[in-house]
Amino acid sequence: MKVREQSVGKMVTKDRTIFNRMFVVIMVIAFFNYNSSTMLSITLPKYANELGASAQAVGLLAGIFAMCALLMRPFSGQIVDNENKLVMLRVCLSVILVSLFGLTVSDKYWMLLVFRGLNGFAWGVGSTLMMTLASSCFSATNMATGIGIYGIGQTLARTVAPMFAFPFANRFGYNNLYYVNVALMTICLLLTFFLKIEYTPPQKRKYSIKLKDIVYFPAILPASVILCNSVTKGSINAFLVIYALDMGIENIGIYFTIQAITVFAFRPLVSWLSDRFGTLKVLIPCELCIIVAMLVISSAQSVLYFIIASILMGLALAGEQPILMAECVKSAPSEKRGSASNTSYIGVDVGVFIGSNIAGFFVAYAGYKNMFLGMTIPVIIATILYYVLVNKRKKHA
Repeated sequence: MKVREQSVGKMVTKDRTIFNRMFVVIMVIAFFNYNSSTMLSITLPKYANELGASAQAVGLLAGIFAMCALLMRPFSGQIVDNENKLVMLRVCLSVILVSLFGLTVSDKYWMLLVFRGLNGFAWGVGSTLMMTLASSCFSATNMATGIGIYGIGQTLARTVAPMFAFPFANRFGYNNLYYVNVALMTICLLLTFFLKIEYTPPQKRKYSIKLKDIVYFPAILPASVILCNSVTKGSINAFLVIYALDMGIENIGIYFTIQAITVFAFRPLVSWLSDRFGTLKVLIPCELCIIVAMLVISSAQSVLYFIIASILMGLALAGEQPILMAECVKSAPSEKRGSASNTSYIGVDVGVFIGSNIAGFFVAYAGYKNMFLGMTIPVIIATILYYVLVNKRKKHA
């Protein structure tokens, strides 16, 4: 599996197999980044709740990361397409490192909000950058498989992080847990010195605040489904731990661990099925799994319900994430992959921000069970629209 050389303001990549040094290093950096991100996303809401934050405040904290990342999205694709990728990667990791150190000394809600927001600003560029660097190692015909392999770093992180984060935080405190995040990000920064990415500055850097330069419109359809799925997943990240604790379930970390193990086990198979039989035949069952998982969570009475929901959600994430992100990237030529990747992450950020904040108000006025039940609606709408529009496109073709 090889890619051809690119230049003119882009990273120069000579013909190489997918498992070259650059891809392996980027994959390791992704692993540590998502490990850190997972630990923060599942523990910060509970920490804020212990500091006395209301349901709406917890929802805002869960969404501030996505909101700040979203504010960077208009520029992140253009930064990735125009600037030295290696330099920008180091800048992003450095800013994330500063934000994580800030969380280690945070003992008030407003401090958590500020440093989590700073973390989101850096992630808004860094996530697009890492996806673009990784995707340059894939061929167009194997993009779903390649992104599935890249996603192993994410799934491994989501497997390890919950098993480690809650026991560590309960014994040593949340602030000390965030010191672990500082150590992980320091390793990521050091790993960038093992990368060699040649860079030729473009004759003219092109920056614009026009919508057509921020969003890659051929990627809108899959990005819209990503957005709706993220609305639902944002509610889980913000309130599942608190919901379970209110029911007297202490070991809810098992939900995230089993979900991640399921993703890890089935993602290569689901990605292969997508390349073999087409995205629609795999994506629709994945979306149905999300809907059923939310129904199970909304009716949960014991930890067994959460285990069943985690398996269903894991099966869904094994397919819908790489399929939809691959559809975004495949819609663009190589010189526009930064913008296409950026468009997919805009969907993630908007969805998480909307989902976590709506969930906070929903919880305050209708309770947890009704909130999780209501969060099936965005996925149902997205599934129907995607099915109809893709089939309509096929008929026109």
